Amino acid sequence: MLPLTFIGIFIHESAHALFCLLTGGKVTGFRVTPHEGSVTHYRPKVPVIGPMLTAIAPMLVGLIVMGIISHFWLNTAITIDSTNVWTAIVKVLSSLNPFTLHAWILALILLNIGVMLGPSVEDLKSIWPLIILSFFIHSTSLAQILTLVIALISVNILLFVLIIIARIFLNKRRTTF
Repeated sequence: MLPLTFIGIFIHESAHALFCLLTGGKVTGFRVTPHEGSVTHYRPKVPVIGPMLTAIAPMLVGLIVMGIISHFWLNTAITIDSTNVWTAIVKVLSSLNPFTLHAWILALILLNIGVMLGPSVEDLKSIWPLIILSFFIHSTSLAQILTLVIALISVNILLFVLIIIARIFLNKRRTTF
């Protein structure tokens, strides 16, 4: 599973570094491995908004990368036109028809990039005001973006659970023979 997340970790950490630089911060360290990644930096010079933008950068960049791949390469395999999280999860899952090449590519994209959309504990420390604010902003576009992020994270959790179950099953089969 580790090699599948390397691209997602790279995009996640690159997004932090890029937005840090764009908001006036200085990146002092950048590390990516198949297991984890980290960016060390000075606080962005733009007060309040700089740290928030740096914290949500992986979500924004991840969605943009997935949107570009989905639109241009997969002919819009994922579209979210609802603000209902369950509808979005079903729509993402229905995009994963196992009999098509597009579904396998989409699954790899989800495992690589989608799983890294979720904020880390450090990110949550900076974006909690945005999370609270998002409940008071009545914007269909914002609701659709947040719905897509929640759906992608949920689908990724489901995919990881299925992979873990498959590994356990395969390990048990190997030991019985």
